[in-house]
This record gives sequence, C-alpha cells and structure tokens, in this order.
Amino acid sequence: MKRRPDQLALRREALLLKIRAQRQLMTLQLQDIKQSTEVAELGYQCASNAVGVLRRRPLLAVAIGAGLLLVKPSKIVSLSRTALNTWQIWKIIAPLIKEWKSSAHSDE
Repeated sequence: MKRRPDQLALRREALLLKIRAQRQLMTLQLQDIKQSTEVAELGYQCASNAVGVLRRRPLLAVAIGAGLLLVKPSKIVSLSRTALNTWQIWKIIAPLIKEWKSSAHSDE
C-alpha cells in the first residue's frame, strides 16, 4: 500500500525539478531575447536620428548618395537589398516585441 504514495512523491519531486530547470532555461532565453531587442532598438534609434538629420539637410543626403554611387554601385545595391529585407523583417517582429513587452509589464 505504501508503494503508491511513494511513487507519487517521487514523481512529484521529479516534476518539480523539471519545472525548475525549464524556468531557468526560459529565464536565460528571455535574457538573450532582451539583449537582442535592445540592440535592435539601438539600431532603430540610430537610424531614426540619421533620417532626421538627412531630412533637415537634404543636400547632405544627396552628397552621401552620390559619393556612395561613385565608390561601389554593386555594393550599394547589395546593401540596399539587405536593408530592405531587414526592414521588412523588423516590420513583422516589432509589433510582436511591443506586445511581449506590454504583457511582461502587465504581469509584474
């Protein structure tokens, strides 16, 4: 008769250990995600600042564009494609990150 309660107690302990390990793993993964989003946000802020400067000084934007075209047009095309792909991915991910952050703040 004592076997069943002992088995249940062992099973409970094993499940608690598994839960603890999963929580620790999730904490580490969330820290990685947080660091990645911080880097992405920093990049976004830098890009926003650069766009703001270029909007206030359109001749500077034209000069930079002309200089880049003179240096390596093929690199510009490649970089433009990469920037466009990154921007499209960011448009998809940004709302998810905002939702995740708002849910994280509401859980606290």
